[in-house]
Amino acid sequence: MKKLVLVLVLVSLFSCKKDATDFVDPTPTTSNVKVQITYNVDGEAVVFDTVRYTTPSGLPFSVVTVNYFLSNIYLIKSDSSNVKLADYFYGDGRDLTSTLDVSSIAIGNYIGIKFNIGVDSAHNIVDGLPATVDYNNMIWPEALGGGYHFLKFEGYFTDAGVNYGYAMHLGKNPNLVPVVLYHSISVSGTTSAINLKMNLNEWLKNPSIYDFNTDGNYSMMNDAAMQKLSENGTDVFSF
Repeated sequence: MKKLVLVLVLVSLFSCKKDATDFVDPTPTTSNVKVQITYNVDGEAVVFDTVRYTTPSGLPFSVVTVNYFLSNIYLIKSDSSNVKLADYFYGDGRDLTSTLDVSSIAIGNYIGIKFNIGVDSAHNIVDGLPATVDYNNMIWPEALGGGYHFLKFEGYFTDAGVNYGYAMHLGKNPNLVPVVLYHSISVSGTTSAINLKMNLNEWLKNPSIYDFNTDGNYSMMNDAAMQKLSENGTDVFSF
């Protein structure tokens, strides 16, 4: 009888140990990635609808609208291969709750991020993107080639005591802005955050000063103006 009891106890112990190991969660291999974008003018956080900033050409200005698209967004691995985050993303400077949320990205260390400011040529066509209110608001007139605005950066500036409007609109495939940012990015845990900053004044400098008075305060019908904005746009983002 004693032997029978001992056998039952041993069986019970081994059974409990096996059951415990059966429920150990495997080590996660992916994480959710959240890309958050904030906005500034040479380091000062953007306050909308107030003339409080100065352009690189010396004109006081306000910010009313910052709308744009990013496309072909990738993380860069140490071997220079890429992991896609999204085909495109719509950004609104007034909506800081708007983030790019991507699930199931491989855990690991990345060396940077790359994307285009604007809509890639595959989607920059009539009805190339879903017909949401925000996307439709970015449509480039079909008579001018169709597709979408890459950027709407709008507000008011003051010159000699007089207020004028400005609208830095960017579009058309040749003006797509390629951006590559190298920075250590760790994707780990349940959710990983990537924080990017857009400096609005960088649209108006580096490599060329953009002056509303000489280059035009409305860029949409001005190919030379859009080219200058596109060239300046490569470093508007930073970590």
